[in-house]
Amino acid sequence: MSNMIKTDVLIIGAGLAGLSTALSLPKSLNITVLSKAALEVCSSHYAQGGIAASLDKADSVTDHVADTLIAGAGLCATDNTARILGAGQQAVQWLCEQGVPFTQTTLTKENDNTPDFAVLKTSDLHLTKEGGHGCRRVAHADDATGR
Repeated sequence: MSNMIKTDVLIIGAGLAGLSTALSLPKSLNITVLSKAALEVCSSHYAQGGIAASLDKADSVTDHVADTLIAGAGLCATDNTARILGAGQQAVQWLCEQGVPFTQTTLTKENDNTPDFAVLKTSDLHLTKEGGHGCRRVAHADDATGR
């Protein structure tokens, strides 16, 4: 068949989960990502709010878990919630390293409006307080985080 494509890994879905998976796989693999439409046509792309993680010095994973359990109204499994939120800072740092243009508190290059994403750290990020969060812990890319 002339339409046959050979690939090591086939990822169906080009939202946050699919693209993160593709980026985290070894570069030596031939990876194919299938999308039902253009990359801009997915829920992840339209997400505006941001990503909540315990990034501030005054915050803790324990506090984040407590806020989440309250906001979850008994629907959150405590162990799973703690495990997921415990990986939050590492996940956001990985996104920084992938070049996600998070809004920053200060620019990393003096007199330059272009952030240097190679050195972007979670401590550089502007955090907002939203929803059931007891402190500022939502990292965002202006008002278009998913994009």
